[in-house]
Amino acid sequence: MSQPEAPKIEFPCDDYMIKVVGDAEVALRDFVHQVLVRYDASLTPDSFTSKPSRNGRFESLTVFMRVEQEGHLSELFDILKADDRVKMVI
Repeated sequence: MSQPEAPKIEFPCDDYMIKVVGDAEVALRDFVHQVLVRYDASLTPDSFTSKPSRNGRFESLTVFMRVEQEGHLSELFDILKADDRVKMVI
């Protein structure tokens, strides 16, 4: 039995969800915002939802943003993952 294909994302995409997990510090939130606002100028610090880990060491930041083209996803993922504070980008 074959696996069903994942739905194809059409660009531009207005509600693309990005989740970043990293060290729980204000500098992480500022960094993530600075990166993502390059690709969606409408984002503000209030656009993000934040959830701390159980022990408070890590934080999960989630945002829904507009992504104009598929190549932008690769770029922003690479920039985010290059920072030592970032543990995972989904």
